[in-house]
Amino acid sequence: MKKMLLSVGMLVAACNAEAQTVAAGDTSLLLSAVRAARQRYRATAPEPRLVNGVAYGNNAPSYVAGRPFFLSSEPQPGTLDYDGQHFAGVALLYEQVQDQVLLYGTAQAEPVQLIRQQVRGFELAGHRFVHLPADAAGVVAEGFYDVVVAGPAQLLARRTKKLEASTGGYSMKGEYEEITRFFIQRPAGFYEVATLRQVLGALADKQTELQAHARRNHLRLAADSREASLAALVKEYNYLILK
Repeated sequence: MKKMLLSVGMLVAACNAEAQTVAAGDTSLLLSAVRAARQRYRATAPEPRLVNGVAYGNNAPSYVAGRPFFLSSEPQPGTLDYDGQHFAGVALLYEQVQDQVLLYGTAQAEPVQLIRQQVRGFELAGHRFVHLPADAAGVVAEGFYDVVVAGPAQLLARRTKKLEASTGGYSMKGEYEEITRFFIQRPAGFYEVATLRQVLGALADKQTELQAHARRNHLRLAADSREASLAALVKEYNYLILK
């Protein structure tokens, strides 16, 4: 905060100094001086909207293997819609156990855990996450959802992790279990989907065409191919209703 106040004081002093060097009637030079001083301030001042979180602490015991983060434990450049503003090129991590977005910056010794309700969405490693409130029907919980397929029907993935601990002999063991659930979002609401029958029920107006598409392309909704098959079906549905 002291740095912020100092920067504002420097801005005022710079404006006054620049203003004293120009004639009182030459407003164009005065405006140019003010703009230059403001630009110098913006280049060095921190963005206050990006530091209104709390310090993040990973309290997992040392015996736990794996990571609680999405894809990598190293912060990656991404984009962020936070507190009504859009930020590009910021270093982020998505912590999947607590469902929190972490911001890394040169001014902070520790990552900042952003206020979740003020994060409208973020992009990280090619994935676009949106923040959703809990729906009235109780199908989706409040949190961040990965938009796998966008369109009239959206395929969303809820990617979370859970810490599993057990006793092995005289020691404790632990690891992070990844849990992924899929939802189709339509104007009428949300549908959790894991089987072909559930997809056909959520997209019932094109049920016959989608069933034929799944058979023709040998789409399987087993765990190892579920996401790709769901994405193919939702993309085909959007194609059918838009063509």
